[in-house]
Amino acid sequence: MGNPQILIVDDLPANLKVLRDALEPEGYNILGASSGEAALKIATGALPDLILLDVLMPGMDGYEVCRRLKRNESTRHIPVIFVTVRDDKEGILEGFRAGGVDYITKPFEKEEVLLRVKTHLEIKLLTEMLAQRNKELERQAMELKRANQRLQQEIARRKQAETERDQAEAHLSLISHQEAKRWGIESFIGKSKTIAGILDDVRKLQNVGRTSVLITGESGTGKELIARAIHFGGTRADKPFITVNCSAIPRELAESAFFGHVKGAFTGASSSRKGYFELADGGTLFLDEIGDMPLELQPKILRAIETGTIMPVGATREKKVDVRIIAATNQDLEAKIAEGTFRKDLYFRLAGFTVVVPPLR
Repeated sequence: MGNPQILIVDDLPANLKVLRDALEPEGYNILGASSGEAALKIATGALPDLILLDVLMPGMDGYEVCRRLKRNESTRHIPVIFVTVRDDKEGILEGFRAGGVDYITKPFEKEEVLLRVKTHLEIKLLTEMLAQRNKELERQAMELKRANQRLQQEIARRKQAETERDQAEAHLSLISHQEAKRWGIESFIGKSKTIAGILDDVRKLQNVGRTSVLITGESGTGKELIARAIHFGGTRADKPFITVNCSAIPRELAESAFFGHVKGAFTGASSSRKGYFELADGGTLFLDEIGDMPLELQPKILRAIETGTIMPVGATREKKVDVRIIAATNQDLEAKIAEGTFRKDLYFRLAGFTVVVPPLR
């Protein structure tokens, strides 16, 4: 595989030069576009690994460019990092709504640009590896289906297994401490007594860097926003905030996704990869939909939380990690414990502090 290719889109040649000069010495291949129309044409033809996209441009702005990229099947997978002015909070939110994964601010800081680009390229590579592994599993499942036509029940079970192996999508937005403060939890917290209590809990948790947190509430009640407020308002604000949807990770790939793997650990592992715990080292790992985590993975997650160490797949030595765990669920975990589908010891370890979010209605 060659060096990653990055498309920079900006109508100002000076900005293109600054970003090119920061990225080319790191081995990245750079493409440039000075308009939204040109960017769409280049992206469709070259399929770059990542796009740095200016917001304000004559003609088609960056938001519309991003929306069109996400509607195109061939380009929708390309991560888009918006280039915006500092303090433009509404613009940042609009960028996320358009499909962007992150943003950088003008004037550019070289270390920030390199860190964000490197982080999102790593996530893209991990996602592609999971997709390739999933494709291989699907091929094996089809071979088994052809070899066992008479075993209808077994065929049905394997078809169901195939539908569960959806590609994991990891959202990462690594935001600097100064920018994170500008989000402000007051901007999305209401004024009722219940919400005021949640606000007090968030402030307390911002000052306790290692305590695990369990956030419960219905879907759409802002559980992830609360998790972000805890992280970005605390001492880990300048470290990674990694979001993982536990219900979207294929069971066959879950251990590798969380703990990483070494080269040659399994078929398709052509290089070593970091898992979510290592990507979140020093920061926060947000486990969304924790109630859907595979039961067989739960003791390994518990051990990682208790010991602060992980064992990548195929490795012979453990790695130390410093990760704060914030979990969220819309399910009744105590009921799942009674059913035998969720471990009681993991529940008590996660629920070091519980935040209950009320329904919006």
